Amino acid sequence: MEQWITAELERTELGDKRRTKRLIKIVEYLSASPEASVPQASGTWSQTKATYKFWDSPDIKPSMIRLGHIDATVERMAKHQVVLAIQDTTELNYTSHKATSATGYLDSKYAKGLKVHERVNSEYTGNTTRHY
Repeated sequence: MEQWITAELERTELGDKRRTKRLIKIVEYLSASPEASVPQASGTWSQTKATYKFWDSPDIKPSMIRLGHIDATVERMAKHQVVLAIQDTTELNYTSHKATSATGYLDSKYAKGLKVHERVNSEYTGNTTRHY
C-alpha cells in the first residue's frame, strides 16, 4: 500500500467510510500501473466493476474528492515557511481535428483547442525542492 495515497485521501468525505476506502484502493492500483486500462490495473473483474460503479455513483462528485486533496495540501503547506507555487500553461491545439467540438480559440481565430493551466506546490529548503 502506498502511504502517500492514504495520507492524501483519508480525510475525503464521500458520505460513507467505505467509499473513501474504495477511492484509496482505486488510486492505489491505478497509480501502480498508470499505463494500464482500468481492467488491467484492477486485476479482477469484480475490482473493475467496483471501480466503474464508484465512478458512476450519483452520490460521489469530483469536487468531494478535490476537497479532500485540498485539505491535505493545505496541511502540508502550513508546515513550511516558504512554499513555491510553480505555474505553467500549455495549449492543446485541435485545429486539424475536424470532428472535435466544444473547443475555444487559442491565440487566433484560426486555432482551436484548449488551454491547460496547472500549478505545482513545492516546498523550498535551500537547495532542494519537494513537489506536492
